[in-house]
Amino acid sequence: MFCKLVRIGKSAELRNANGKNVLSVSVVYDVGWGQNKKSQWLNLAMWGAQAEKVVEHFSKGKQIVVRVDDLHIDEYNGKSSLKGTLVSFEFVQDGKRQEQEPQQARQPTQRQAPVSNDLDDDLPW
Repeated sequence: MFCKLVRIGKSAELRNANGKNVLSVSVVYDVGWGQNKKSQWLNLAMWGAQAEKVVEHFSKGKQIVVRVDDLHIDEYNGKSSLKGTLVSFEFVQDGKRQEQEPQQARQPTQRQAPVSNDLDDDLPW
């Protein structure tokens, strides 16, 4: 399993392969530091109903955290590319993940009364 913060390099495309919907999206992330820093492209595929629902939200320039399975190098006509299957993702805005929380988790928690460390008031002497 590969998990990484990436940028969408090209808006996603939805197509039909053998009667199943498949989303194709190219993402990029940085590898290395300073003068050795370069971009690594990754071509991802997502299958099924979820692919239909997210295609309009996967637009160029957006940041997402991806979880990728079946990561491999594909060779075609002497060129190689990094490919994988997009298992899950989280949208990122302003460098922070946008996590989907259940409604209960958003409600403020009840606070307990503070515990007093002043034991002198309770002692009879």
